[in-house]
Amino acid sequence: MPNNYCKYYLLFVVNALLFFSCNNDIETIKKVSQSEQMPMLSGEDIYFTQSEYGEIMLRVFTKELVQYANGEKNYTEFPKGMKAVHFDNYPDTVSFLQANYAINYTDTDVWEAKGNVIMRNVKNEQLNTEYLVWDQKKKIIYSNTRVQVTTSDDIIYGEGFEADEQFENWTVKKVTGVFTFEE
Repeated sequence: MPNNYCKYYLLFVVNALLFFSCNNDIETIKKVSQSEQMPMLSGEDIYFTQSEYGEIMLRVFTKELVQYANGEKNYTEFPKGMKAVHFDNYPDTVSFLQANYAINYTDTDVWEAKGNVIMRNVKNEQLNTEYLVWDQKKKIIYSNTRVQVTTSDDIIYGEGFEADEQFENWTVKKVTGVFTFEE
């Protein structure tokens, strides 16, 4: 009988230790979840270059960069805006883009630009909008919001826009504005 008593006592002590050692402090849980949301990289006054096969294709300037790479979160954020110069054959500028905010989803190669988005092409045509998407895989830019395209002759307003990534061949959807036609 004393042997059974010792077994029950030992079993009770082990269960009590296991029960009390598995205590989850709410502050510990918050710290662990916050560390998963921490950026992998951050910096201020950043200037970087993207190249393909040794050729400079893109230069980006930003006041602040925050990069996340935590499994589900794989993106680079430009919370204070950015300016990007796209090259065909460096140093020949093909297009220029600036925005008050931008985000690059690295898994899908999609960029989003928001707030006072301005884009210019080699013909000095200018796009103004509040939201623009650049799909690097498809090599297109587009927007489903209000846009204004200024050319040497016209100002074209519309709702929606699509172009190649150099902003050379473009289409404005739901067009309004003043146009010049040659007879």
